[in-house]
Amino acid sequence: MSRVMVDTSVWVDVILNRPDFVEESKGAIMACLEEGDEVLVAATSLKDIFYFAERSAGADAAYRAVELVLDIATPAQVDTLVCRSALSLERPDYENGIVAACMSAEKADAIVTRDADSFNELAMPKYSPGEFIAARGFEPISL
Repeated sequence: MSRVMVDTSVWVDVILNRPDFVEESKGAIMACLEEGDEVLVAATSLKDIFYFAERSAGADAAYRAVELVLDIATPAQVDTLVCRSALSLERPDYENGIVAACMSAEKADAIVTRDADSFNELAMPKYSPGEFIAARGFEPISL
């Protein structure tokens, strides 16, 4: 069993059903669940998920979206150590620094993200959703 951080962009793809990304993003999360991985989400990502879902579909949908993520993933705590560690990571994007610091604190084994320009200096592997599906030996399917 691995501990896999799922980045905000991947959750938002699924929650907002983004046509160009939802299939691979949902497939990557499903691959984690199928393999028995512990899925992680940075606690700060939950407020971003809520924000995007609320703007798209209203507050009730936003609360359902956060609840769905919490049913699937374990929130990675954002405490003083994570916030301070994030200052030196993923510059100039502090939000990605927080995700990277959460990964380190939680001893994550990998991250699934659509952000090709970030998380390149981490000790653990970085995958796009499609790369993650392939690395796990699954084939993408249309949902």
